[in-house]
Amino acid sequence: MEKVVIHPQPPQHRTPYVPGILVTGGKLLFIAGMTALPLYHKHPHDPEELKIPEDIKEQTRRAFKNIMMVLNAAGGDLKNIVSMRRYLTRIEEQDQVNEVMWELFGDDLPTTTTVEVKSLVVKEARVELEAIAVI
Repeated sequence: MEKVVIHPQPPQHRTPYVPGILVTGGKLLFIAGMTALPLYHKHPHDPEELKIPEDIKEQTRRAFKNIMMVLNAAGGDLKNIVSMRRYLTRIEEQDQVNEVMWELFGDDLPTTTTVEVKSLVVKEARVELEAIAVI
């Protein structure tokens, strides 16, 4: 797989995304929305199993841990992610999510779309991450 970051013009500031990524070769992996909940949990939900931290950064790290489990099972890692959707219940927390992304990706960031939503699968969840990777 070859991945080329597309910048229509030189970036003026450090941003938590890239405008475009051109990919040649590889297979597409679509990763379901992940929260800080365990990757596999009971349905109907068991309240004991659904306890998650309040801290948005820790929720983000746990969501990425779930994403990495899927990537690893498919033979990939974070560098294979080319696009993400980030759903936040508090849009003002996006900078904290960005900080975690910089920790994990460095400057090799995917394209992203960030959307504020009223709620997620459980009321304590404040971030859900969905990804597309090329393996």
